[in-house]
Amino acid sequence: MTQFLLATLYAPLASWGDIAVGEVRNSWDTPSRSAVLGLVAAALGLRRDEQEAHATLDRTLAVAVRVDLTGIAMVDYHTAQSVSAAAVKKHKPASRRELLACGEPETMLSRRTLRNEALYTVALWMVGEGGASLESIAAAIRAPTFTLYAGRKANVFALPLHPTVVEGDTLAAALLQRVAVPPVIAGALRIPRDGMGRQVAHDACVGFASGLTPLLEVSRRDAAPHRGRWQFAERTMHIGVLQEGGDA
Repeated sequence: MTQFLLATLYAPLASWGDIAVGEVRNSWDTPSRSAVLGLVAAALGLRRDEQEAHATLDRTLAVAVRVDLTGIAMVDYHTAQSVSAAAVKKHKPASRRELLACGEPETMLSRRTLRNEALYTVALWMVGEGGASLESIAAAIRAPTFTLYAGRKANVFALPLHPTVVEGDTLAAALLQRVAVPPVIAGALRIPRDGMGRQVAHDACVGFASGLTPLLEVSRRDAAPHRGRWQFAERTMHIGVLQEGGDA
């Protein structure tokens, strides 16, 4: 039997990152590994400059995300005032007021993708020694040191994450212990059709079976984050299907 920590992620608006190019800020349709580990780090009280602690989380935890409601993609046309990078480098402003006063204001434009009414079940399990235990992570999520949010500070969670530690022979068996769509969510009609199952994006299951029907493998740049430089390594993400009636 393997221990898993289960948590629910539900927010009216969420953004889960993607490779950002120019003014476009896209969002993956599932929370990235770095986003999930970032939530854990915030709950534990880790600051962004504590790189060794973030590296330990990345080394000792594996992540799986079950898609319960896909939500709807929305694009926000975003504008913000700033000054040139050269002015920032020269004056090193300590506040936004100082920033806008140290150069000629410029309008920055961006298009940011958000997920509306998406719901996910996250599973964590230990793959190495030396990190925080699942029980201590669950306790930290219940009373987080820093505020938890769904990708951006404006995106608040609309349900408690309800972290619980369970045991299962497979990843599928563990995920089936968490109801897919809580009754309080109005979008519950947007569940997969009977027999189609739910998609699960997960790290490799080492030492136990996933219990999922394998679908495909994809490369995703959301691993081994350097929080200070916002750099991320590439990893292989496995995608499988969880059948509602039991293990596949």
